Amino acid sequence: MAEPEVTVIIPTHRRAPLLRRALASVKQQPAAVEVIVISDATDAETDRACAELLSADDIYIRRNGAPGPSASRNLGLMLARGRYILFLDDDDAWHPDFIPALLAQPAVQQGLAVYANGSVVTERRRPEGPEFLSEDRVDMAGRLTPGVYIKNQVHMSCFAFPRALLTGLEFDVFMRAYEDWDFMLAVINRQIPVHVPVLASRIFEVKDATTDRRGDSRQANDYNVVIDYLYVYRRHPAPTPEIAERRVALMTGLGIPVAPSML
Repeated sequence: MAEPEVTVIIPTHRRAPLLRRALASVKQQPAAVEVIVISDATDAETDRACAELLSADDIYIRRNGAPGPSASRNLGLMLARGRYILFLDDDDAWHPDFIPALLAQPAVQQGLAVYANGSVVTERRRPEGPEFLSEDRVDMAGRLTPGVYIKNQVHMSCFAFPRALLTGLEFDVFMRAYEDWDFMLAVINRQIPVHVPVLASRIFEVKDATTDRRGDSRQANDYNVVIDYLYVYRRHPAPTPEIAERRVALMTGLGIPVAPSML
């Protein structure tokens, strides 16, 4: 088969109603997209959603092994054939006409890594389905700065990566949080993505107790934050003394005194 222009990799975990929303937004694009859905759990509703919404050229896999999006994305990377690779969480979605607008950008036609604009949607997630609360568009122009070596700046779903640029890269399956940020830094170390004025993803957030996000959100707010930040810092050294000092300030604020030479 001919190589597709775009592959989207969607890891999922027993959230069929949200996955349906994500897949519908992909299938409504007026451009061909190879879709790879990787589930890390047995779930009849997920099976049904993929059977109904995926085409014969798409891929749906129920993988074995420990749950987690990193291993699912890594499997998707092994299978992807698109000239460009995009990642979409199962609870997010794409804006209409995103892919044609993306492919029309000169930077994409030149084969560069890019990042686009998005919107943040606040919702409640009730048993009967999501309840929309508000939506704010976010212009990402200028957001990707050297400060990305201190903390994450741009949501993963706003990036589009040339597949060739990702050769040999993987998501770290041992991280509790921030594996997206770690992966993006590995890409940035190879090529700094450029901004394109395209509206890409709808990033859905839940700010109350109705959330059904995977796992215990406290993992992203306790000592795991410090462990994973230090892990990322060790893997991706500060490119300048100023960035190292800002890393020290962040760690100090979390109650971890460290020397710039360690970061």
